[in-house]
Amino acid sequence: MFGLIPRREKVRAGYPMNLRDEFKALYDRFFNAWPMQIEPRLEPERFWDLDVKDVEKEVVVRAEIPGFEPAELDLELRNNWLIIKAEKKYEKKEKETTHEYAERRYERFVELPAAIDAAKVEAMYRNGVLEVHLPKTEEAKGTHIPVVKG
Repeated sequence: MFGLIPRREKVRAGYPMNLRDEFKALYDRFFNAWPMQIEPRLEPERFWDLDVKDVEKEVVVRAEIPGFEPAELDLELRNNWLIIKAEKKYEKKEKETTHEYAERRYERFVELPAAIDAAKVEAMYRNGVLEVHLPKTEEAKGTHIPVVKG
């Protein structure tokens, strides 16, 4: 019966009485973010917002890709995948000995929920937002089946 009563820790002036807890708190404060400072980032770069809407006659994909020009965007439709790529290269020469080179890349793969008519795809890029209208094929639109009382 006494084993079911929770143990209460005594706290004096905000510090735990247990020596083990004191060392644990000291260790956590000292080594809080230590492994992340040395190891490279394992998570991918932050992607901007991406929305995929399946409406009645088409699929609409909206992607935030700020800082690019329409000529730097590349869209490709393969099977049921929309591939969005953007690449910007900066090259800057200051002196003969100094040479800077920087690159920005964006790449997303979007699986489309229906078969798409590739000949009628439209894409527009305005104010950093890419909007792609992908019309469905006639087979993908489906047909309405009436239900009769039997």
